[in-house]
Amino acid sequence: MTRRSFIAASTLALAGCAGGGSPEPSETPAGNARGGSYPYDFITTLGPFDALVSTPSETPGRVETLSYSTHAYAIEQTDSVADVMVDKALNVWLPSDYDPSRSYSVLYLLHGTGGMQDYWLGEPVTETNDYHGEFTANLLDGMHDQGLFGDVIIVAPTYYSIPAGSDIDNTFMGSMAGGDPYADAWPQYFWHELRDDIIPLVENTYPVIADRDHRGFAGLSRGSVTVISSGMMHCTDLFSYFGCFSGAWSDFDAFKAALEGEFAEYPISFWYNGNGSKDFALENHQEFVARALEEMPDSFTDGENYAWVSFPGCEHAYNAWALDLYNCLLAFF
Repeated sequence: MTRRSFIAASTLALAGCAGGGSPEPSETPAGNARGGSYPYDFITTLGPFDALVSTPSETPGRVETLSYSTHAYAIEQTDSVADVMVDKALNVWLPSDYDPSRSYSVLYLLHGTGGMQDYWLGEPVTETNDYHGEFTANLLDGMHDQGLFGDVIIVAPTYYSIPAGSDIDNTFMGSMAGGDPYADAWPQYFWHELRDDIIPLVENTYPVIADRDHRGFAGLSRGSVTVISSGMMHCTDLFSYFGCFSGAWSDFDAFKAALEGEFAEYPISFWYNGNGSKDFALENHQEFVARALEEMPDSFTDGENYAWVSFPGCEHAYNAWALDLYNCLLAFF
């Protein structure tokens, strides 16, 4: 996905999901993204959203923050420079009964354009910050209270690696205005940081199970692009579960070559895909996964290790992505 194509599409839909009245039916997929019968109680409409995210648990989990230093890999690769270092942080959700003597699976969860590590699990600095920490925590706490997933922790990093003092404007409006010259590079090179910095940090800090069958990687919008371009194309030896919320915008031929070549011996346990029927990312996402189902039948089978969920009436918004997260946790690990 180029910055220009993303911006052009983004201007079409920013308001969220259609509210009030009956939801409109989902459009017929471009190609055949399918969306058959699944052995999970996936949420497929926006109806449950408010109750899931607005009800605090009586036994809430907690969010911790880890700090680390890393290379700004995207800047180094794009500008052919070396040793551009940045200080960063990531957030970690731990369940209420977290116990260091137990072992946990890990879901790494990315934001989209303009977001940071606080998008999913942080608190807004101002009233205009698009962060949803309280809502996401309520969702996770509620699912945990109901026993809907096992021993899992959630790690929310950021793919942005912006040096201190830089004039890069990675806000959504700044990106639209061309203020982020690395907008297309962040998804392409995040895998270096994921492999070399983030996973070692998490696994040296928490009692997690350090194998691909207990790691998942999911993200929304440009984070979804990162899941494909960095996760599935460069880290399938480390992850067995992937979640793409609202978008693909990746090189399909390179994707196919990676999974059938370098990572042919690493089958994907589950690839969840979610989108809104009015999301500007819908068409490219459907086309990408439809090609995967058609051209890679040995890798993906709808209803077995692949799912497609389209939320009727929904645009490019958190209320669909929160439900995508819910669905992923039903299917992962």
